[in-house]
Amino acid sequence: MLARRHKTTACLLSLAIASSVAGAIIHTTANPFGGFFGLWGPDVSNQQSVGGRFSANSDYTLTQVKIWFMNNSESVHPAVKITLRTDQTSGTVSIPSNTILAEWNINIQALGWNPVQEIFVSTGGVGLHAGQKYWIVAQSNSSSGANAVWNYASVGNTFSATTLQNGMTWQPGGSGAALTLTVEGDLGLPIPADINHDGLVNGNDLAAMLSAWGTCANCSADINQDGQVEGFDLATLLSAWTG
Repeated sequence: MLARRHKTTACLLSLAIASSVAGAIIHTTANPFGGFFGLWGPDVSNQQSVGGRFSANSDYTLTQVKIWFMNNSESVHPAVKITLRTDQTSGTVSIPSNTILAEWNINIQALGWNPVQEIFVSTGGVGLHAGQKYWIVAQSNSSSGANAVWNYASVGNTFSATTLQNGMTWQPGGSGAALTLTVEGDLGLPIPADINHDGLVNGNDLAAMLSAWGTCANCSADINQDGQVEGFDLATLLSAWTG
């Protein structure tokens, strides 16, 4: 399902999750303004999820993702979940897998057909491996007519996919109009024991681990992600110590 309007409107910018964190460009497209078709894009609703595919040409640690959204409602800010996923390829079919590497939940800022760029900052030390394909997926429980619209870029083509109307089953992806998408990261894969992601393993990371000691679901101090910050995590941190 596509939403389209030919009238070009004002450009707005929103920091959706946190302050922008600069990084190298892994993947980027044009913004949605000035294209032949005007402002348009696929609906993100309880009837359709949307995914855009990209790949990394080097190893990176993800820093942020940027997407332009507009809104089929003039008064409601619909909730949208954004996920970073691995690729699921079978033969020539490429679709988003169910393996989620990062997740963000927002209510988009746009009202009506004035696109807003939302910025999703990653602080979890997510690694992107050279040569591998990844997907950014947008999904929502919002009903049609009060839903977000993921803007297409004004120019360019990229690989994307949408779900069938049950919102669950992915159709085979293909090349077409480019979904607005910028992915940025720092060169090199993250160090698991670098809890604050500053490139070092030192007293700051040790302090963060000790403050999180005990049960700690989905936190970076839980290096082996078993739900507990304990002796194994401490030993791993000390063995990776850089000072």
